[in-house]
Amino acid sequence: MNKKVKVAVVMGGVSGEHKVSMDSGAGVLANLPTDKYLGIPVVIEQDGSWKVGNGNRVPMLDALAVLAREEKIDVAFLALHGPNGEDGTVQSMFHLMGIAYTGSDYYASSLAMNKPRAKDAFKCAGLRVPKGIEVVPEEALGNPAEVFARAVRELGSPVVVKPAKLGSSVGMCITGDAKDGVPAIEALGRKHLEVVIEQFVKGKEVTSPVIDDPDKGTAVALPLIEIRPKVSGWFDYDAKYKIGGSDELCPAPISNELTIECKRIGLTAHRVLGCRGMSRTDILIDSFGSCIVLETNTIPGFTRTSLLPQSAQAAGLTYSTLVDLLIREAVVRKSESALHL
Repeated sequence: MNKKVKVAVVMGGVSGEHKVSMDSGAGVLANLPTDKYLGIPVVIEQDGSWKVGNGNRVPMLDALAVLAREEKIDVAFLALHGPNGEDGTVQSMFHLMGIAYTGSDYYASSLAMNKPRAKDAFKCAGLRVPKGIEVVPEEALGNPAEVFARAVRELGSPVVVKPAKLGSSVGMCITGDAKDGVPAIEALGRKHLEVVIEQFVKGKEVTSPVIDDPDKGTAVALPLIEIRPKVSGWFDYDAKYKIGGSDELCPAPISNELTIECKRIGLTAHRVLGCRGMSRTDILIDSFGSCIVLETNTIPGFTRTSLLPQSAQAAGLTYSTLVDLLIREAVVRKSESALHL
């Protein structure tokens, strides 16, 4: 009888996306093919402590020692979202420990999480992005009213105010009114967060999921999903995660030409950032039919309402098959890197 592969499903974290990550981790554990894998839940609590399986909360280094020496895990399935999870930090730790992990490496993860630098990479690859300005925390706190006024002058109204390195629309605000925009800028500055202010592009939002096929060794664009928020005017946190918060149409009901273009954009973004395993690129289609890239997520959600599992299902991949594929890709990638040492 073959020994089962030990998979540490890492979830939680200290970011504002802790709850979403917990839901993602629970979804992965519930869909882990039990004939091949032995799942070990690893929870990063909001205070920074770690809990392995049914053990007690312990400091991070103690938990990592347990995973490497006692549990002897084979793969870490990263179901983390936001800073200190999706931004390359945890990826770096598992890289240094020599443990395979799902998703992109530490470099691509860091690049994708930094929205301004990711936009630079997109522009170099010939992709369209929204116009915007960057604001450091000191500037956001020093004179947020002038920052907002300058943004409206340069970008038009309304504008999109958002943190440069967060996901799930946390801290995001769309407004043309200073009474909303100024406090939003100031609040991000108080949290020592860099701010991005972008032009608001009205249009149809689609997302382009991509996975790497470990058998073919190539990236594959999955069916597109069109997102139509119901509980708000845009795809905010509630629209993303509340049951029934959005209508999510898969495959997206757009023309064949736009479908081909959006899939090309998803694959291009995946490649130019250096993503591996999976990614999901959000795109706006404006009234002229132009496709504008918003951002790329390197660890898409795995909750009941998440988009990557929906798209995979439309492509004929069950949730369990998707989980298996991502784990196998991580193992293949680690074995490939070992050959080049």
